[in-house]
Amino acid sequence: MDSNYQIKGISILSNTETPGLGTRITEISFTDQFKGLGLEDISLSKDGGKIDAITGATISSRAVTNAVRDEIEKKIETIKKNK
Repeated sequence: MDSNYQIKGISILSNTETPGLGTRITEISFTDQFKGLGLEDISLSKDGGKIDAITGATISSRAVTNAVRDEIEKKIETIKKNK
């Protein structure tokens, strides 16, 4: 995250998803969608955000998106508390 609270990038360190479907959450075509987004944009496009879900893996896509948003919210809260 940069000083404007925009995502610089994300990494999926591990997963136990279905090969060929849910495991696509680790692909650059999915993770790069988060770059440059602010908190308000971190949700699936079908939910009004800017992240396109992986076909056949909407639940996995939503889980990653929710986890990223939750962590960004925590980081922003911590930064604001420490100012």
